[in-house]
Amino acid sequence: MKPFIYILPVAFVCMLSACGSHEPEVKKDDAAISDSLFKNVETAAAKMEEPSENIKLNGKIQPDESKESKVYALVSGKIKSVQVELGDYVKQGQILAILQSSEVAGITNDVSIAESSVEMAKKSVETQKSLFEGGLATQQDYLSAQIEYKKAQSELNRARQVANITGGSSAAYTLKAPINGYVIEKNISNNSEVRQDNNNSLFTIADLSTVWIIANVYESDIANIRLGDDVTVKTLSNSDKEYQGKIDKVYNVLDPANRTMQVRISMPNTNGELKPEMFATVKVSAKPTGAILSIPAKAMVMDNSKQYVIVKKPTGLEIRQINLLRRIDDRAFISGLQEGELVVTSSQVFIYDALNLN
Repeated sequence: MKPFIYILPVAFVCMLSACGSHEPEVKKDDAAISDSLFKNVETAAAKMEEPSENIKLNGKIQPDESKESKVYALVSGKIKSVQVELGDYVKQGQILAILQSSEVAGITNDVSIAESSVEMAKKSVETQKSLFEGGLATQQDYLSAQIEYKKAQSELNRARQVANITGGSSAAYTLKAPINGYVIEKNISNNSEVRQDNNNSLFTIADLSTVWIIANVYESDIANIRLGDDVTVKTLSNSDKEYQGKIDKVYNVLDPANRTMQVRISMPNTNGELKPEMFATVKVSAKPTGAILSIPAKAMVMDNSKQYVIVKKPTGLEIRQINLLRRIDDRAFISGLQEGELVVTSSQVFIYDALNLN
């Protein structure tokens, strides 16, 4: 029996020290913390430390809105042909698609009728002028013919302006690229129907020589982000390359869903390496804000969306609630402790549960 008596205390101490990967279950009638665990528990002192100047943000690449154009159909009709595909580079004025439209046919007919009316009104003026000069028509007849001629001209101008706005001729309506750029959105296909009241654009053309990186800033980092901060951007597609830029826009509004604020970085994209919808990692060189109390991040215990630590004092262990201000790598910058106080950095979850059972 002697070997058994020797092994039992060792196994018991190992269990209390959480030497395995599974923390032991603590029952209400068990002793909360053993003397051995209290003496041998790992701790770290809270200390004043200036946070690293680098803040890591997650973002996404988007087209520069000032160099983006959406293409809509101003008339209803049926798509006859689509001449570009998603991702194609197009030049200003290049045909994107052609649709057949009865509305365009009607507009073309209105122009023809208006032109005929002008010709008839012009001949009427000439006739009334001859009759008036020969004494066979009154001055009022001549003036009435001139008025009708001006009305016909006005109607012709209106019909031509409508035709110019729609850009159609006969029954064909042509969609053209308004700017040079890439087709980043395409919402039509051959033989599909298009309605004039459709709110969705048929094409979106974007000049990607400059792009935006829109990054999310967590609420705890907002105070450390400023307009003009230098940034380094990296993408998954080319993780070895770094792009340098500056924050040129701070959107001073929080998204209520994820409690983040957005910032914008305008980035030259001469080689076309940065493509819309790519994920990006943004490292901000924020300006120092002074020393803040810090502890190892692993010392924190989260419970009901609140942060706690186990503080070791000469008289025992106690739970202390803290406020997390920032977290950078393995350091947590907090408030709620005094400089020099010791926080437990091992088996802290087990100890927290055990202290809560008392």
